[in-house]
Amino acid sequence: MMARMTGTRALLLTAVVTTTALSSACLVHEKPPSPSTGNAGPAHPVVVTNLPAPRPDALSGLPLWSTAGVPRPNGKPGNLTVLDWAGFKAAVTYTFDDANASQIAHYPELRALGVRMTFYLITGKPEASDPVWAAVVRDGHEIGNHSKTHPHTGTAADLDAATAFLRERLGVTPWTMAAPYGDPSYRPLAMSRFLFNRSVGGGVIRPNDGTDPFTLPCFVPPRDAPPDEFDGAVEAARSAGGWAIVLLHGFTGGTDGAFQSTRIEDFTTAVAHARAHDDVWIDSLVNVGAYWMGQKLLTAAAPVTRAGRTTWSWTLPPHFPTHRYLRVKVDGGTLSQLDRPLVWDPHGYYEVALDAGSLTVAP
Repeated sequence: MMARMTGTRALLLTAVVTTTALSSACLVHEKPPSPSTGNAGPAHPVVVTNLPAPRPDALSGLPLWSTAGVPRPNGKPGNLTVLDWAGFKAAVTYTFDDANASQIAHYPELRALGVRMTFYLITGKPEASDPVWAAVVRDGHEIGNHSKTHPHTGTAADLDAATAFLRERLGVTPWTMAAPYGDPSYRPLAMSRFLFNRSVGGGVIRPNDGTDPFTLPCFVPPRDAPPDEFDGAVEAARSAGGWAIVLLHGFTGGTDGAFQSTRIEDFTTAVAHARAHDDVWIDSLVNVGAYWMGQKLLTAAAPVTRAGRTTWSWTLPPHFPTHRYLRVKVDGGTLSQLDRPLVWDPHGYYEVALDAGSLTVAP
């Protein structure tokens, strides 16, 4: 615990910087490899053109707003508010199951979309050893656990074998998993091993709601779904001010018989539509999910006031990744963590380190 606090103290003293490379606070910060890294993909990849540059990140790993030049609030201390979805109207996560060959073949197109996604690997498949997955990690995407053999009824041994494979072959700790078939037998297994389990039922997740983190809902498009099917899931999230998780298994034209496959051109078009919304945060499941859970923790914390200083304290759950942040606003006052004042970000918020375990507002 002391090591985590020390890292947090250092980050609290560091100015916010941006990067256009896909990166993640819990994954590898490296320059992305060239599109030829790993599987070369199809001879004529379908790539959406005229996409804007990837939204830059703050040092916290959260995406920056387009708004800037917001003055620091100077009113009465108090009225702490956590910004939903890091200040965006909604969030969207694209997830892929099974490590299917068509995902590998079309990774150049997926990479070109400029958003972080989550890939759940069946590690017992030969495709799980393809070198493309190392490139996926370097590009900042999330790799998650989808079991070793994809049994209908989950077992601890099967999940643990998949986690061991991911650690040994890719050097990553899977923070999240996706239950094969969405079977409920995986829920108790996930609770002792992961931060989240994505299931297969439909629904939109809302800030501070009661969604079970070990049965996260998702949208599963029908076979050959056109872009407007995906657009509908994004619009549902925007209307609800919520988080939509999308599940795909692969693309048409592959050799793996992916379940309810989608045309790659339709998927890339749909993601381009989602990126066109300046009010939507698109990111991996662990990144959006950690923010959602962190907001619930701070919102539920009971404030304690002594000598004019109000403090909120929380305890992170097991399997929570380090170096995660929330964005908050207040009417005025000085915010601090570990006795260090937080710096107002001119985009319009303070960033709060969840590792610190507490936040204080004082005159």
